[in-house]
Amino acid sequence: AAVAAAVVIAAATVEVAAMVVAVVAGATGLVGRAVLADLLAGNSPAAPSSAPPEVHVLHAQGRRAPDLPTHPRLHLHAVDFASLGARPVVPGLPEHVDDVYITLGTTIKAAGSQEAFRAVDLDAVIATARTALAGGATRCGVVTAMGADAHSRFFYNRVKGEVEQALKGLGFATLVIARPSLLLGERQALGQAPRAAESLSIRAFKLLDPLIPASYRARPGADVARTLVRAVQAGAREGVPQVRVLMGRELQA
Repeated sequence: AAVAAAVVIAAATVEVAAMVVAVVAGATGLVGRAVLADLLAGNSPAAPSSAPPEVHVLHAQGRRAPDLPTHPRLHLHAVDFASLGARPVVPGLPEHVDDVYITLGTTIKAAGSQEAFRAVDLDAVIATARTALAGGATRCGVVTAMGADAHSRFFYNRVKGEVEQALKGLGFATLVIARPSLLLGERQALGQAPRAAESLSIRAFKLLDPLIPASYRARPGADVARTLVRAVQAGAREGVPQVRVLMGRELQA
């Protein structure tokens, strides 16, 4: 009986140890919601032997909690992203974190100014990454954009490039950067306002799709999400420090 009990305890210990804790910021967007769904499904072929992850979603404090599906492995945390970087502690977040997925993003029109845009697309991203690092995270997956370049003369591309540059300097063992072109998906179904310029661009891309090089074609947000999650999990399995940038053809699930 004692031996049997010891076996049960040992098995339970292994199961707990195998449980991965993932933090997600930006879980209501086209890519973020798909990342969340993929993690909760726990069926990625990149890590078939691991237990499905426990997922902790960070969302903006002072706003209505995101309308996300109820799940026993899903936990929500309201945070002030502006102060998160200086005090990287989130009440209720496990002491140890393994992975962080950051899909935060807005538009200058929605934000209201370039400064407000940077607060979301740069400052909140880095604050989330630092918080995960403080919890022991070694793997990070982030979505930026095609054309990201810290030295670009275009503000949007420059900010995205600055994000990548800053994340590379934080020391994650595995950093996966997804640089999609236009994202396909129903924003209104997610409760997001339609983006007129983006809608026009997507129509043009669809019409010209046969003529557009594969690396520049619009991709469904769900494809980008699945590719990102698999790449992060593959990095976890291989255990090799690396920075990987996913573009074009690679962002096909």
